Amino acid sequence: MLDLPVPRYMTSPVFSISADATLDSARQRLAQHNVSSLLVYDEGRPVAGVISRSDLLAVGTVELDPEHGALHLHLPPKKVRELATIGVVTVDPEVATVQAAAQRMVEQSVHRVFAVEACHAYGVVSTRDVTRAIADARLTQPVRTVMSTPVHTIDCSLEIESALARLRDVGTSALVVIDSSKWPVGILTQVEALEARGFFSVDSVDRVVSTRFIAVHPESALHHVAARAVATRARHALVLDRDEIVGIVSGLDFARAAAEWEPKHAA
Repeated sequence: MLDLPVPRYMTSPVFSISADATLDSARQRLAQHNVSSLLVYDEGRPVAGVISRSDLLAVGTVELDPEHGALHLHLPPKKVRELATIGVVTVDPEVATVQAAAQRMVEQSVHRVFAVEACHAYGVVSTRDVTRAIADARLTQPVRTVMSTPVHTIDCSLEIESALARLRDVGTSALVVIDSSKWPVGILTQVEALEARGFFSVDSVDRVVSTRFIAVHPESALHHVAARAVATRARHALVLDRDEIVGIVSGLDFARAAAEWEPKHAA
């Protein structure tokens, strides 16, 4: 499956927005289509840049509605062009394989690439799409061969301000939040860190963590882990050995496995 052309796994259509649109319009469009990023077109250039939900979170003000407990994002009166990332990581949908798309993700440290030909965007391939392809390809290598280490943990009772400081200090993409029994109860990434601004700094970090993760054994076949991650929409897989967290697998780790794939790893 990894040597199939990207149209087999890409998501289409690709949603876009004008560079002259407001940031609030971008927020509404992201929510309307339930996507995490939009292509930006500008003065006849249909693939001028990208704007993501994380970009909006970085410049917006997150407030907590005490009555309903929901987070509200208030954005400055700026245009998309002032925030968008210029340049788009692309692959050719006619010739690129899923593996080639994964290689581009790893090279550029991005979670998605766009399938573009003759300045027309036909689809987007994300790390989740690559994970689906790994499940279908039935890669049998143990998940321990692709997991990232070491795993940094924090206690769930830690105050949000201290947890965010730890995230910055360790320089990792994710912290695993554990309870008093040392069992994982959530993941803290930059996305949760940005959203946490709507809470009081003295609130415990378990109020803002992501619970979209699965726990697997180090010897679990990679395709089994990938299938579970896709089915549960988990953003991370925690690798546990005798109740000890020994590794973590993110979307980019799945992409790296696909990028390095050789036929001998297939069942």
